[in-house]
Amino acid sequence: MTQQYYVVQGKQLNGITSGATYGDDVQAGTNFPLVRIVNGATKHVFYARTSGFSTRSVAPKVASSATFQVPAAGLIETGPSSLYVVANGVPSKPVAVTVN
Repeated sequence: MTQQYYVVQGKQLNGITSGATYGDDVQAGTNFPLVRIVNGATKHVFYARTSGFSTRSVAPKVASSATFQVPAAGLIETGPSSLYVVANGVPSKPVAVTVN
């Protein structure tokens, strides 16, 4: 079965900080969106891989988009779910989706 790709769009998808650096050995970037899917029946949490960011800006209220890949069949539970975009640990309001 082919994995599905979708696009999320909004403001502040990259959060408000780019993370932390420590000398030349640690680069802990956090300025990218995560997609979290919570199954409505079981409340189990799944994450979708994000890529293709239109910007990595952390300026306030900047519009951006990203592509996300829904986990393959058998790696995510199907049915009514809630989708959140998470930036720097702060989730968006949920959007109702159905995972097939």
